[in-house]
Amino acid sequence: MTDDEFDAFLRYLAEEHVERRLPLARRRIRHHFEDEVGWTLDQLREAHQALNYIHDAMLRDEDVYETFTLEALEDIIGKANRGVRFQNNLADDTGLMEVMDEHFTDLASGLRADHLPPVEAEMLSTLGFPRVADNLPGLVYEVKISGRRMPSYRDEVPVSQQLRQLADRLDAARQEHHAAAQSDETEQPSIVKRKRKWWTGLGKVVTGSAISIADIGLAAGLIPFEVSPETRSWGALGSVTLGIGQVMEGVGVIRGE
Repeated sequence: MTDDEFDAFLRYLAEEHVERRLPLARRRIRHHFEDEVGWTLDQLREAHQALNYIHDAMLRDEDVYETFTLEALEDIIGKANRGVRFQNNLADDTGLMEVMDEHFTDLASGLRADHLPPVEAEMLSTLGFPRVADNLPGLVYEVKISGRRMPSYRDEVPVSQQLRQLADRLDAARQEHHAAAQSDETEQPSIVKRKRKWWTGLGKVVTGSAISIADIGLAAGLIPFEVSPETRSWGALGSVTLGIGQVMEGVGVIRGE
């Protein structure tokens, strides 16, 4: 598929699956989720900052389970889990999840940085994700490579199902940390310590969820940045492909691949 063919494909999907549902979805999001969009992005920002610290600390061979309390780690995992679930709800409401289930591999394989809204980097930086904003071209290319390299499992299992399974896995990990934190002080906490790769995967989940939620919020008019009407639909589709692509990168790591 040439770049021109892919651009036409992206705009066709945006018009058929997103643009027609966006006015209704915008009203629903504003009515039911307006406060939750900002609150969830704040939660993800806090988790993102903590996971950046964890990533850098573990590169220095620090033990994250000595640096952070189990309660703090439980909180980080819980924020990531809530972000994934909220992303899924918004993507369902806007018709974007339907597109991901049908065309994720094709969209990821052809994604380019210019498929994102022009305000993407500025918006993410303003929302508290400057590290993500600075690395958008690299994140796009990572999703592009992944879409070309590992299509089989993603084609067999719908993206929506994999994201629901991810939320369940994160909830189980959160409960494990919670139970260990609540154990009697005389007992040795029973927990399998997650390695650096697992926490890196969780960082991708948080990054991707933040991108998806921010851009759906932008399309719904809840994020105060100006974009053209046509950019709202195809820009949301491109950005959610990037966001869910980053989450799916994390899925593979957390699932043990």
